[in-house]
Amino acid sequence: MPPALLTHEVTGDSRDIALLLLHPLGADLRFWDACIAHWRGLFTCVAPNLRQSTTAPSLRPTTLEEQADDLEELRAALGFGHLVPVGCAMSSMVAACYAARHPDRTAALVLANATPRSSEQAAAMLTARAETVRSGGMAAILPQAVERPFLNLPKDRRYEDYLATFAGQSADGYALACLASAGFDAAPLLPLVRCPSLVIAGEHDVLLPPALGREAASLIPGARFEIMPDAAHFAPYQRPEAFAARVASFLDAALRRTVPA
Repeated sequence: MPPALLTHEVTGDSRDIALLLLHPLGADLRFWDACIAHWRGLFTCVAPNLRQSTTAPSLRPTTLEEQADDLEELRAALGFGHLVPVGCAMSSMVAACYAARHPDRTAALVLANATPRSSEQAAAMLTARAETVRSGGMAAILPQAVERPFLNLPKDRRYEDYLATFAGQSADGYALACLASAGFDAAPLLPLVRCPSLVIAGEHDVLLPPALGREAASLIPGARFEIMPDAAHFAPYQRPEAFAARVASFLDAALRRTVPA
């Protein structure tokens, strides 16, 4: 039986083009709420819960290709002509996979806190984390699992909201998501991307540091690379106003080149 259509929220009325907002590991579609508020009136936005998100558990780890296929099914069901995939952290590889597999439907690509692949070190860490939460629940990896993505940033309301979402998810679902991410490798797909692309790294990101974002950008033909000050592992969530402005500026030019008026 094929998987059900991803749960999602749509903001805006256009069916010509939409931003496809992909949340990172350990989050759900609410990750994008602040950015969507800044884009209201500029872009139609589609925010899905990916398989193995905090609210969409799966029975096994899913591949990049399977997740990209989920997104194409969602696009077709909603009737959008073109998408701009916007991924963050591990979902940046899902966004890139969609762009590589569906170039005729991808108007532009935005990758935040990107990496070309899960390194051996990252894969080992994610596998160990999966084992830890399966035996000890989500509490076994807190608060460290949330503190590191927010390194050098204040523990404000956004931190507390993310911590609550992260802590409240299914341990089994999160473990499967970790195992899926441990096997991700988008490096062979990045050279296949044919649309205008923007890669944004977080200045204080110690999990996927700017060097990895720069490497990802170097593999995408013509990609632009930027570093966002005062952002760590979740640039769109931690600096939504600045991130939304950068994306809007980039797309103002990029969409004129790729999508006919």
